[in-house]
Amino acid sequence: QRDVHAVATGTDQEEAARVLQKYNLMALPVVDEDGRLEGIMTADDLIDVLQEEATEDMYRMAGVGEDERVFSPVRTSVRRRLPWMMGNVLTAFLAAVVVGLFDSALSKAAVLAYFMPVVAGMGGNAGTQTATIAVRSIALGDLDVSDVFRACRKEILVAMANGLAIGLVAALGAYIWQRNETLSLVLGCALFLNICAATLAGVLIPLGLKAVKVDPALAANIFVTAITDVMGFVFFLGIASLVISRIQ
Repeated sequence: QRDVHAVATGTDQEEAARVLQKYNLMALPVVDEDGRLEGIMTADDLIDVLQEEATEDMYRMAGVGEDERVFSPVRTSVRRRLPWMMGNVLTAFLAAVVVGLFDSALSKAAVLAYFMPVVAGMGGNAGTQTATIAVRSIALGDLDVSDVFRACRKEILVAMANGLAIGLVAALGAYIWQRNETLSLVLGCALFLNICAATLAGVLIPLGLKAVKVDPALAANIFVTAITDVMGFVFFLGIASLVISRIQ
């Protein structure tokens, strides 16, 4: 049988695993540039590869080394985790600066501070969900830079549905608690807009990182978190500033 699925000797092991999985093979021939058989990779070999690659992606998205374990030396764990936490400090300060721009609104209606974690938290969850799916799809070869418009179109529809549902529930809860219709509407609108922005960021950032040859699993979450926090506060406090007299 000459028409067989095979991989070249220089093929990445993760790509070889995808070929074996796609065609439900028990073994995969490895050939040289002239098509001569050099060896085989079995299903057992490539299952181990998939497990290693999945673990590596998961660890990178959390900003830790892929070989770190619960009982790794303290110094090793600190060295691997601290740089990414420092990056998060910078993005947190950026969000704090944005909040500072609206100190006038906060001083007039301190109740706004109650709901800021809701807006940032829900946006962060939406962005992380989408980024996780996008990074995994890129790793599996299901998503590429050329798919950006199709992926964004699908995800924005999901974001609008989720944002509308979350916004309505949160607005109802805020009204029951504070009995202020304007505040409830501001919260609902901010949540809707932030979930939409976060979801788009969850698609565009991993694809953007891939386009510039940076591993999306390594840096996507930091940028997504920064965008969701900053945009969430801009939407919530910005809209509230426009109608602050009806929230006081």
